[in-house]
Amino acid sequence: MNLFNKSYSLLLLASLTIATVSCNDTTDTLGISLTDDADVVYVASKEFNVSSNSVAANNVVSRSRTGYLGRIKDIETGNYITCNYMTQFRAMGKMQFPSIDSIYINPEDYDQNIAKYKQIKADSCSLIIYISNALGDSLALMKISANELETPYEENITYASDFNPEDEGMIRTGIGSVHSQMAYTTSNRVYSDSQRSSSKFSNRISISLNDPYIDKDGNEYDNYGTYLMRNFYDPAHRESYLNTYKFIHDICPGFYIKNEGGIGNIASTILSQIIVYFTGVIDDEGTTVNLYSSFAGTEEILQKTTILQNTETLNSLLNDNSCTYIKSPAGIFTELTLPVEDIMSGHENDTVNTARLFLPRVNTSEYNDEYTLAIPGTILMVPTDSVASFFDNMKVADFRQSYIATYSSSTNGYTFGNISLLISKMNEIKKKAEAAGETLSPNWNKVTLIPVETSYSTVSTTASVLTKVTHTMAFNSTKLKKGDTDSDNIKISVIYSKYKE
Repeated sequence: MNLFNKSYSLLLLASLTIATVSCNDTTDTLGISLTDDADVVYVASKEFNVSSNSVAANNVVSRSRTGYLGRIKDIETGNYITCNYMTQFRAMGKMQFPSIDSIYINPEDYDQNIAKYKQIKADSCSLIIYISNALGDSLALMKISANELETPYEENITYASDFNPEDEGMIRTGIGSVHSQMAYTTSNRVYSDSQRSSSKFSNRISISLNDPYIDKDGNEYDNYGTYLMRNFYDPAHRESYLNTYKFIHDICPGFYIKNEGGIGNIASTILSQIIVYFTGVIDDEGTTVNLYSSFAGTEEILQKTTILQNTETLNSLLNDNSCTYIKSPAGIFTELTLPVEDIMSGHENDTVNTARLFLPRVNTSEYNDEYTLAIPGTILMVPTDSVASFFDNMKVADFRQSYIATYSSSTNGYTFGNISLLISKMNEIKKKAEAAGETLSPNWNKVTLIPVETSYSTVSTTASVLTKVTHTMAFNSTKLKKGDTDSDNIKISVIYSKYKE
């Protein structure tokens, strides 16, 4: 049998083995009917214990699509967690506003000696924050501020969850800059019953941008909306509305949305939007109509999370030997030590076809109220020494050296179906280091489990491709069974195969 046929047979056999291994602990004769007598394949399966421990997550790279806003106490750690976020906006190009002749200007105020665009006025302007859901007390009275940025945050810079735009001098503080405040509840109790019944008031926070505004060049406007409109019609700035990069650098760097008071609620935001209301003219008779234009927040939201830690309580969780934890946004991860040496001992010349790992949760019932944190939906497994580079370089799980698994309520845990390529790679690293007389990294056989958000792109009606993996900034927490070499809490099931010598 040639090499190609051997490889094909081995691959086919591995697939069949996965389906039959549950019936037998070892299947030494499987494959005899599939290959020539001279090429009998032997298959064996073994299980190994996996050790685990909790590790501090500290600050994480922040690229979440969702902004979180508010302040809450983590009932497990005693930490007070304050969430603020920054957001930028994009213009709609030439379609942002209608032609200048369609904008109403009071005839009594019109001056033909002044450029028409300099006489345009917005009726009002608001920054709207749309809320998808909230954690905690929906009646808690919260207070936020919208602070105009001096400079935008840049795509080529990695921002961690402890990044503070105020400390970095990114907030505009000059006279006439925007610093608007608003009190709210996520149940919208700051509005009347009739207002709450209107869809435009549901699940949203509206911050007024109607104070007089002065731009960086000292030009004065009656509100922020007027600033946006006049710059759109100004020939010197028209191009800035055709390109998002120019818009955020020349016109609107964005806003820092900051919690200013209140405790007991964290809101998940799905969109930030600036809405400019103005009066338009719709016919030659001068008939007017109320119009508006919006600037939507981009997907590149920087989630800024501040954690005021109760160090003693956090350390007690890290040192808890009864379980390990996975907590986000910047709390605790679980680290596994994979028994690579045990797996390969006596199987140095075998192929590791599959290595299945199941991580069981520990059910908890002590926190059954509105403040209970959700179970992480998706976790990433990545070699411990590669965690930083994975997120800094915006990698995605390749299912060779990094993997994702989703929580299953039916098994009450997470299953990584086959990490055999990772086991083989770790074994290869060890052998190369030994052959070269080099010192192995102490983390050479360790992986870290991290709660993440994932994005997919549809490539056909039946297929999609993983395109983005980021640290989740959502408030998640779970306990996993503690693994060690002497317990069966965490097992890795391995299937080997080899051709008869």
